[in-house]
Amino acid sequence: DMPIPLGEPHDVVSIAASKLTPALTYNMGTNSRTGEASPYVTLAGQERVERNGKNVTVYATMIRSHINPEHIEVNKGDNVTIHLTNLERAQDETHGFGIDLYNIHASLEPGKTASVNFVADMEGVFPYYCTEFCSALHLEMMGYLLVK
Repeated sequence: DMPIPLGEPHDVVSIAASKLTPALTYNMGTNSRTGEASPYVTLAGQERVERNGKNVTVYATMIRSHINPEHIEVNKGDNVTIHLTNLERAQDETHGFGIDLYNIHASLEPGKTASVNFVADMEGVFPYYCTEFCSALHLEMMGYLLVK
């Protein structure tokens, strides 16, 4: 225990840095939860929107100051799945993905692929954006979901 001014105690644990073996690079396209290869990995230039009836699948990428595609158009009532791949290779370049009014959030470490799913039940234009401060152009990392 360490006394801090105002008497607030904190527990501290330390470990020798030599005992840690973090990954210095990331395997591109691994599932953000399991670490296994994701079937939904999307590389630069492979971004696309696919429609199958009322099911819309978006294959998107994230890299500093850019989410691609920047515009996604769906119809009200569509079941939307967005597969996101963080293309960063730097250790500390985590990106987030959020659509506020649909209560959607994902956080992706470098090289990871994650998916979000929702029913587009509200008409309108909804911004989506990176929720993790990632660079000087962080506020430029956004796009728009159009629900018709």
